[in-house]
Amino acid sequence: MSGDRLEHRVRTLLDQAAQVFRGNPRAETWLLRHRERLGEPLRVALTGLPRSGRSTLVNALIGEDVAPAREEGVPVWFHDGPRPIARIFPENGQPSVALLERGTRGGHVVAGAASGPRTVVVEWPCRALRHTRLLEAAGDEAHAEADAILHLARHLGEDDLAALREVPAGRTVIALPVHIMVVLSRADENAGGMADALTTAKRIARRRRRDRDLSALCQDVLAVSGQMAYAGRTLREDEFATIAAIAALPRPAADAMLLSADRFAAATVPVPAQQRAALLDRLGLGGIRLAVTLARTGARTRADLGEQLVRHSGLTELQASVSDLLTARRSVLKARTALVGLDRLLRTEAGPATGHLSAERERLIANAHEFRELRLLAALRTGRVELPAELAVEARRLAGGDGEAHSERLGVPPNTPAELLWPAAEDAAARWHEQTTAAAAASGRRAAEVVLRSCTAILDDLG
Repeated sequence: MSGDRLEHRVRTLLDQAAQVFRGNPRAETWLLRHRERLGEPLRVALTGLPRSGRSTLVNALIGEDVAPAREEGVPVWFHDGPRPIARIFPENGQPSVALLERGTRGGHVVAGAASGPRTVVVEWPCRALRHTRLLEAAGDEAHAEADAILHLARHLGEDDLAALREVPAGRTVIALPVHIMVVLSRADENAGGMADALTTAKRIARRRRRDRDLSALCQDVLAVSGQMAYAGRTLREDEFATIAAIAALPRPAADAMLLSADRFAAATVPVPAQQRAALLDRLGLGGIRLAVTLARTGARTRADLGEQLVRHSGLTELQASVSDLLTARRSVLKARTALVGLDRLLRTEAGPATGHLSAERERLIANAHEFRELRLLAALRTGRVELPAELAVEARRLAGGDGEAHSERLGVPPNTPAELLWPAAEDAAARWHEQTTAAAAASGRRAAEVVLRSCTAILDDLG
């Protein structure tokens, strides 16, 4: 009962499929590609409508001014690599390698790229990309090529979420949206861009993450200002000096110039207009308002201000959620991608010899408790499950939130012998069996059923 075991079972199933489809070039190519994908870093796609902030959030996650690197509408992958280069995959013709040049409007562009690239792969030396590959894209390709999705939305209305509602759900546990998060991505623009705009957006996200309709589409809902996060991670001394100079102005004069972007640009103050324009482009008016407030209330150095901007931006919460629910569950999400793809392959290449493969796939999915555990971990994180605090902590641990080893799930030292693990697992199973009927809320009873199965799986392993 771990992601690695599930991944191993899926790999075995793909090997069986390779035997069945031997001599079918299309199927053989697909199976080889997906078997290789199981060993790759997690693929995370950033999707959303135009101007939802995809490139900005990519830069914030990487911590450098990398995106955009392509024509609008062309999917771009960001991989770790020894030096900054781009690999161009055209619609027709052979792939090529190109250098990256700084763009006139920020980010980098592909130098001398052939027209009409189908996909661009940017290699960039970055620790954050060693275990995760990012894809900036819109449309169906992201759902087919990625293991997890960060869906960016400026608001949480029907238009912003329509793409998620169109994703085929299916009817088995594989349909659980364990691979999707919704990001309210330009959170600093809420409430008219006032200094408390991010707080308001985070409050909206916390309320909506418990909404039944929205939770049916995703694991978590978070509010982030990608622009503020990126500016905080890369804040320069001259930018800090400009913010500090504005914060040092008499309060009435500074507040008046921060009422609108036009007033900020046209104000007659001892801060050069060119510096103000550059700052407005980097932080936006809402970000400048917050930065000035932070500078007035204790951020005395560039490092302090940058750190506080990142913290207020919501990037830290997003990174924590991605780490807990996506990166740490890489094997489970990789296995899910392969199982979804295998279903498509079996439907398009159905024949007399594929019936047993379909049955094996369904049997594997039915026994894949890992998907239910991942859904429970998200529900505990977002508050969709009503359990007493102490039980919620134990539920998270037993569901693998602190590690997938039996000792980690049971909360005992790592070298505890099996004969001592058994009574601990029995006690936990009895306690959670009682909760399947005793929990006050229906969500608590459903959670208890998942935790009970985790306990019985430990007992089965030990037995």
